[in-house]
Amino acid sequence: MSRHLDKILANAEQQLATTGTQRPTDVLPLYKKFLKIEEHRLRLKHQAGGGGREICAGRAELVDVLLRHVFGQAKAAARKQGKDSPIALLALGGYGRSELNPFSDVDVMFLHRQKVGAQVSSYVGDMVEQILYLLWDIGFKVGHSTRSIKEAIVQANHDMLTKTAMLEARFLAGDAKLVRSFREQFRTKCVAGFERSYLELRMKDQAERHTKYGNSVHMQEPNVKSGCGGLRDYQNLLWMTYFKEGALTTTHLVGRDWLSVTEQRRIDAAYDFLLRVRTTLHYENKRGTDVLYLNSQDQLALRLNYPQANALLRSEAFMKDYYEHTRNIFRITERITEQFASGQSSGMLRSLLNFLPNTRMKEEDFGEFVARGGQLFAKNPNVFRQNPTLMMRAFQLAQEQNFELSPELEDLYARNLRLITRTFQYAKEPREIFRHILSRKGEVGRVLRMMHRVDFLGRYIPEFGDLTCLVQHEFFHRYTADEHTLVCIEKLDAVTTTENRKLVPYKKLFATLDDPLVLYLALLLHDTGRGIGARPHSEASALFAGRVAMRLQLSSGERKSLVLLVDHHVTMSNIAQQRNLDDPETIIEFAAIVKNQRNLDTLMLLTLADGQGTSAEGWSDWKESLVWHLHYATSQYLADQGAFNEQMKIERDALIAAVRAKLPEDFGEEIEAHFDFMPDNYFRAYEVKDIVSHLHLFREFFAKRLLGDSSPFAPAVKWEAFSEQGHTIVSFCTWDRRQLVANIAGSFSVVPINILSADIYTRGDNLVLDVFRVCSADGKAVTDAAKRDLVERTLSDSLGNEIFDFAPLINEARRKNQHRAVSEIDLLTRISVDNKVHAGYTLVQIETPDRLGLLYDLLSCFDREGISIGLSRISTEKGNAIDTFYVIDASTREKITDINRINKLQRKLQESALPVAES
Repeated sequence: MSRHLDKILANAEQQLATTGTQRPTDVLPLYKKFLKIEEHRLRLKHQAGGGGREICAGRAELVDVLLRHVFGQAKAAARKQGKDSPIALLALGGYGRSELNPFSDVDVMFLHRQKVGAQVSSYVGDMVEQILYLLWDIGFKVGHSTRSIKEAIVQANHDMLTKTAMLEARFLAGDAKLVRSFREQFRTKCVAGFERSYLELRMKDQAERHTKYGNSVHMQEPNVKSGCGGLRDYQNLLWMTYFKEGALTTTHLVGRDWLSVTEQRRIDAAYDFLLRVRTTLHYENKRGTDVLYLNSQDQLALRLNYPQANALLRSEAFMKDYYEHTRNIFRITERITEQFASGQSSGMLRSLLNFLPNTRMKEEDFGEFVARGGQLFAKNPNVFRQNPTLMMRAFQLAQEQNFELSPELEDLYARNLRLITRTFQYAKEPREIFRHILSRKGEVGRVLRMMHRVDFLGRYIPEFGDLTCLVQHEFFHRYTADEHTLVCIEKLDAVTTTENRKLVPYKKLFATLDDPLVLYLALLLHDTGRGIGARPHSEASALFAGRVAMRLQLSSGERKSLVLLVDHHVTMSNIAQQRNLDDPETIIEFAAIVKNQRNLDTLMLLTLADGQGTSAEGWSDWKESLVWHLHYATSQYLADQGAFNEQMKIERDALIAAVRAKLPEDFGEEIEAHFDFMPDNYFRAYEVKDIVSHLHLFREFFAKRLLGDSSPFAPAVKWEAFSEQGHTIVSFCTWDRRQLVANIAGSFSVVPINILSADIYTRGDNLVLDVFRVCSADGKAVTDAAKRDLVERTLSDSLGNEIFDFAPLINEARRKNQHRAVSEIDLLTRISVDNKVHAGYTLVQIETPDRLGLLYDLLSCFDREGISIGLSRISTEKGNAIDTFYVIDASTREKITDINRINKLQRKLQESALPVAES
């Protein structure tokens, strides 16, 4: 950066030479002009491809020149008043490392000689004030302190963060002798004797930070600075190195059994890449920020000069590089810090707690391996070259004995991955060990993650290897494809020991599975089709599963089950959420897919693991209840098809008798009308108690009409909260009319309240029963009386006014609820129409970014197009909507089959889904 520094100095000389002895704040415009020119020059260098460290060092040099000039200016102005006292200016933290991103804080310390507790001299106070005011006026975010040497030492030993910032202190201007004295005392009083405690605190801090930011490198929206494998992990290694080896550089670790030359190049390149990414983030956001939000990754990739023309491919290429770099930092720094903590050096293990040399822990012998302190070591560094099968055997030992791989053994894997050849992949001994590993119920996830950590898993199962660091630009996925897979497997493991009441049914289901090999293998392979960009990925994943089954010599039955599970790993969830589960055709169709109870139970467990492994929010109580409904009904069908079909027949007489028994005699005519006019699917959907409740609601509606104590257009409404399930059921009874369902949706939007599902039942006497399952914006049952009243009043007003306009009300709700989730990716609106799924209805599925009033607009569109809705499944994930509607022609009550009408409907729905500007 010397040429760049020369330019800065030349410009400073030209721009700031005329300031004389004026106070810095008196010539503020000159400093601003100088800074603007130099920052523009630096940004152009960044845009031209300047390295991360290069640009950050350039900005630090720029601030150095500015501060030195300001310091001199302030000193000259203070001396004019006859003041003088020893003072020095030091850069701390990242600035002290000469690493400043565009909007990073500028951390400085003013060092003076005055006694502890004494008020600083007017000279020192004036100097500090002049410098800080100028920095604030320029627009810098400044972290600052004013201390004597003794005060600095005391504060450093009191607070680890302060000590860390000071160990990177760099002299900027002032009394150099004062700074030398501070450095000597800092080394003797803050470092010597504090090595063990500092390492412990840094390890604790790192563990807490990793937990806070997801405990994974492969987060969908990672934190560049503080996430796993981020800038802070690399910096943490430098700080620990300083206390362990006395140097703030990775170079000092090379050749000392800590770091190889290749590893150093790898993590230094990764750190440079992350600094460049963070600089781009700052420039794009015009402020300090560290999160790579999903909807900004394409723009960042563009600014970083990724060449792909397609936005999705461009962002995927960028994020794949990001994950590979952070993975390198994470793995290498984790290994070295673990070695630091254990005191291991030059092949000798020493306890962090006592630092006693030559103290060896108790060893357990396992043939070619030995275990010490819960870690597995190889006796011979050539063990894998002599017998490659032992690469698989070590993982089996780690699983059976609950060992971790030692850093040395991990390094041994890294240097011998070439031994995992095609011959090794087909070899009998490794295959049998691998099958044994996957057959240990509840113990698989840890060892597979261990394999992946050293890149063994992707070599042995290359179909999975293609998922490594693969970005999933689907809004409901929280992790990269490889991390998602491993999390799924860990979620399944956790079922074996869970005491969670909601998961106990899965625990019982898993207990009935004698050999979990196929299930674990299905989870390992279920997303492998994503590795080749297949759409849909399930079919390609199933082909890969067949290939792996052949290599692993699975039996014919195992192979068929594996392919079925992988091919249909999203089928159970999709049918449960999108189809009418009260329709026997749905159950029969699904039973034909799973074929037997074992496949059904296994698919149920896979669906749970996949749902929980997608994101914490992705597996709601509502979705789970739907999946269990499907499982239960399909189990009945598989057990006895004849009995199932009989049960599905509507036994009107028995049902009527049961309802009559629950109601007073004067309900006789109303019961008869209800059973005569309600559609068949209504009686399949509801139990006796529900039908009784609905009849009371119908009577309430008529009573209001007769008494005239409410608006003639007001429906009868019943709210029933199910707090444990996180939803409320709202039932509406009124006369059928145009826009009714749309107006109900609009009334919910005004609050706002989320709609989970809507079931519409139209009686033959022109009465309707609309049953909505809803929840609050935070996913809880709606219990607030004021919100309920607002929904009812709005609906009543809208039904009594044909020109009622929801737009102003929804815009106001949108303004008041700006905190509501917005789409995290630019999801394209997709509208599909299917006439094959159901015999009596056309299925319309809509995927689009969610917004307040969306469902109202979609339902209004259906109404304008003369289409009636029989059933709906409404789902919202991270600000995106997936809505499914069973529809028919409103006049003919037939399916929508005309291709021109279908095309028009898709076009109109597409228009209705567009974002609406606030008025």
